Amino acid sequence: MRYLLIVVATLLAACNQPLERTELQVPAFSADVLERLREARLLNGDEVLAQKQLLQSDPASRYRIVDPYRPATPLTLAQCNADLHCRYALLATGLPRVQFPASPLVHQWWQNRITAADTAPVCGVQFLDDARVEYRLQTFANLNALQAEPGFVLTHFQPCGACSSLQDLAVYGELDLTVMAKTCSKRFSLTEKKACMQQIGFTETCAEAWAYNAQQTAQSCRLVCIATYGLLPLLKGEENVPPVDADGNLNPCILCDEMMSGPGFQYSAGRIRRNSGILSEIDRPEDQVYAVPHDYF
Repeated sequence: MRYLLIVVATLLAACNQPLERTELQVPAFSADVLERLREARLLNGDEVLAQKQLLQSDPASRYRIVDPYRPATPLTLAQCNADLHCRYALLATGLPRVQFPASPLVHQWWQNRITAADTAPVCGVQFLDDARVEYRLQTFANLNALQAEPGFVLTHFQPCGACSSLQDLAVYGELDLTVMAKTCSKRFSLTEKKACMQQIGFTETCAEAWAYNAQQTAQSCRLVCIATYGLLPLLKGEENVPPVDADGNLNPCILCDEMMSGPGFQYSAGRIRRNSGILSEIDRPEDQVYAVPHDYF
């Protein structure tokens, strides 16, 4: 009984843990550039979301984008065996579901996505005024197509999405999201997770993409993460298992997040750190981090 009370008290404390600003040791941008990124105004955000079928159509919803993980995509056992994410879900999470852990729309994109830098789709920025404040986003078939269109600058590889704004880029390039987003992910409800992500500085749609990701990981990976870190260290934010081992393998909890939440998040967010050329404390292979100059001003 005493241990149970300790766990409950720790859980409540974890859910109310204050969000502490944690900056990257080496910011991706200068202070002047960060300020200009934060001040820039995206004019066609809803158009971008609608193109990816992310825009929420339910007028009663409190969210602007749809949950990319619902409904999950059912697969046959043979299809599951051939699908890395379904096979992982079936064998590693303790939740024996024969399905791809994201919606059919995400599943189709994930199966057919192109990742090579010279042929992958890209998201571009076009400023619409001389002060370079107002801008629009557009997805191009590849880098050559973007470079052939006057006035566009590459902002990340893969199609534009809920986190493709320059305001969100400033957050990616200044703050340690692995630390700060972990705090937000422990909030009880999806609404509280979203509000916490907005406190970090994300736009509303990007905060929702991160909140959906946190909810999916909590629901799918709790057993794996408890086994990796231990329950109390996980709740207290005192995890002492490094994200990557000496051989470059992700620890089981982070791997579970990648397998169960990665496709849905990458589809909805559009921008992630790797496809924006921004390093994090997780050491990624060089071929996973794209070269993006971010030459806007």
